[in-house]
Amino acid sequence: MRVLSRFITATFLLCILLVFPLHHSAENTASAGYHDYAGLSSALKQLAQQNPEVMQLTSIGKTGKGRDIWMLQVSGTKGPDPLSKQALLIVGNAEGDHVIGSEVALGIAGYLAQNYGQDEEVTRVLDSRTFYIVPRLNPDGAELFFGTTLHEHSGNLNPRDDDYDWKVDEDGPEDLNGDGLITLMRVKDKAGDWCADDKDPRLMKKKTADTPPDQLYQLYPEGTDNDADGLYNEDGPGGFDINRNFPHNFGYRFRGTKVYPASELETRALIDFMTRYVPRLKTQPHRNISGLLLFSKYDNLAAGTGIEGGTPTFPQPPAGAQAAAPQMRMMFMMGGRRGQQEAPRTPPRDPQPKKTESRDSSLFKNVSDKYQEITGIKSALSDKPVGSILEYAYFQYGVPAFSANLWSLRQAATGRPQMKMPAAKPAGQAQGAAAPDRQAMMRQMMARGGGAAQPAQAAGGSNDDKWLDWIDKSNDGQGFVAWTKYHHSQLGEVEIGGFQPYLRVNPPADQIPELSEKHAQFALYLASQFAEITMDAPQVKKLSSQLFEVKLTLHNTGAFPYATAMGQRSSNVTPIVLQMKFEDDDAMKLFGGQKRIDLRTLAPGAEKELKWVIISPPGKKIDVSLWARKGGGRMKTQIVLK
Repeated sequence: MRVLSRFITATFLLCILLVFPLHHSAENTASAGYHDYAGLSSALKQLAQQNPEVMQLTSIGKTGKGRDIWMLQVSGTKGPDPLSKQALLIVGNAEGDHVIGSEVALGIAGYLAQNYGQDEEVTRVLDSRTFYIVPRLNPDGAELFFGTTLHEHSGNLNPRDDDYDWKVDEDGPEDLNGDGLITLMRVKDKAGDWCADDKDPRLMKKKTADTPPDQLYQLYPEGTDNDADGLYNEDGPGGFDINRNFPHNFGYRFRGTKVYPASELETRALIDFMTRYVPRLKTQPHRNISGLLLFSKYDNLAAGTGIEGGTPTFPQPPAGAQAAAPQMRMMFMMGGRRGQQEAPRTPPRDPQPKKTESRDSSLFKNVSDKYQEITGIKSALSDKPVGSILEYAYFQYGVPAFSANLWSLRQAATGRPQMKMPAAKPAGQAQGAAAPDRQAMMRQMMARGGGAAQPAQAAGGSNDDKWLDWIDKSNDGQGFVAWTKYHHSQLGEVEIGGFQPYLRVNPPADQIPELSEKHAQFALYLASQFAEITMDAPQVKKLSSQLFEVKLTLHNTGAFPYATAMGQRSSNVTPIVLQMKFEDDDAMKLFGGQKRIDLRTLAPGAEKELKWVIISPPGKKIDVSLWARKGGGRMKTQIVLK
């Protein structure tokens, strides 16, 4: 049965790739085999139409360009209703360039649909769990992957002040050599920071103290300095990286136009879906979400365990822009009078937790180990998250949260993470001169993936040499643009070349079926680990003619705690609530105990015995209800005092 199931699944996933409408362009081979917005929408609609008993497709919001943000609910026909089951939220493609996330999320949905009723494990899990699958949180940004000019862009397309100069989209990239790719420019500069690698001159490495000045280069993204600020392509069309826009660890410098947490429609759509109160239902219907599986550039499954937030960096506007900008802050004066010196202020301590609560460490470690066992992915590269869905889900929403990178050349788990492109000085800046803080911050932001491909750092921990080896040996030599001379209107003679955009973010499409099947199996495992709260049959002991002792024991038979330590700290996890309702409040009184008991958590394998002493005539009844929102929903029983 398992072999047959695997065959059926592989065939089904292949059909998703071949039958459903895909983007296919002779000019853009990078996107061949991937779904553009129209193709993804069609595939999701067909899945929902063909499996109406277990699937429901809805839009949780619209983007700035009017595209739907699709959510596919998947749940079995047996057991509680979908809103009462514990749910796993799966989110992909929050970063516009990480399109592989949406493909694997779509593949998981197909796997569940194809195997429900055929595979025992899939059927068992779907009958007790709900999956909310948001395959493409950033459909506007993802469409750039299917364009005719490829520019690796993580954000959406909402016009934004990327360089914090109070202007929007004034300095975007240009395809100067007309090859349809935005890569890098290198220009000879005796004050430069880079030189060609001795082993492979295609790669650039950081200079050393003995590098001859005539071998030094400066590196820039391909394009011109449209706003004459010494930076290249730092403020192109759109937009905010949705996976840096969530209200945890965002930072405190809300400078520039539209720079604040949850500023984007896509961000607010997901938060609203997770937390919205629906008056008709008199509840927040999706508070049954008990865990998050994110597909993004961050990884805490193969690259490490737990969650440790990074440090947000925000460029400073140039001095001229600061002077011209409207006042965006209040001046607090000593004594509250004008003309007095502003009181010195100590920078506030960041109250937000940024590291995994120590009591949750074993949970993350166990899940990471199982992920590596199921998928075979033993290591990955990852930055520390900043303002991410991952951080929001764990630190604020209060549930276990996991993210998989899906595609990177693997390095040893003990190896150093890939380093990013350091700041390149503007043309004409003297070597050794301190670059303005804004320039350094901008280049760090561009190096995170919003700009062109990153140069190699063979001597500094980068694995770009391994990428070149993969290109040469496994990708028919396709993926690196040879350095070619070009006369630049501002820089003079330059060379244009580097890694093809998206190459190191999304794998070839032929890897999607295997990635989808393995991560579907991992998603099933993850959903099966949620807390399962049960209660034993009540025990009644008659102490006297009108005095009774009632005992009731609760159990957590799941592998996860009902609420993580961070979930308890955030107070955002609905507690386990047990309530008693007497048949006759006038004749029945509590002598010991309470009619309502709230339990914030229950550890895996743990039990909790509850006791009451009740004064009542014999034969009276008590209705007992148990509500465990993230542990099985509602349960009821009745006690007869005798």
